[in-house]
Amino acid sequence: MKSKFNLNNNIMKTLHKTTVLFLLAFLFSTFSNSQVVIGKKLDTPENQIYSNSNRAQVWMSGEWVVSNQKYVWQEGSWVDKKPGYIFLPGYWKKVKGGWTWVSGSWKAISMEQWNNIYA
Repeated sequence: MKSKFNLNNNIMKTLHKTTVLFLLAFLFSTFSNSQVVIGKKLDTPENQIYSNSNRAQVWMSGEWVVSNQKYVWQEGSWVDKKPGYIFLPGYWKKVKGGWTWVSGSWKAISMEQWNNIYA
């Protein structure tokens, strides 16, 4: 019985250590890549909106995305409307040490507001 208890105890200790290491690795990777700061904000390239006759879609403007710790421009595109939501484009935000890009996002609004915009 004693050896079975020790085996279970060792398994639990190993599992605990593995879980702690995994969580630390996850937290480190999340925070280390969360924000890229540059000294001068980048100019937004000319936003060419391609024509679209599909009234079920809205234009989602292009934005800066991080690739290999650098900002790269990603072109805008047409996306399906989300009833009850509007798309707010991204923007540059002044932070300690420079500027960082805040990605565009969908914002919930009332259906009355949504219908006033898209009706």
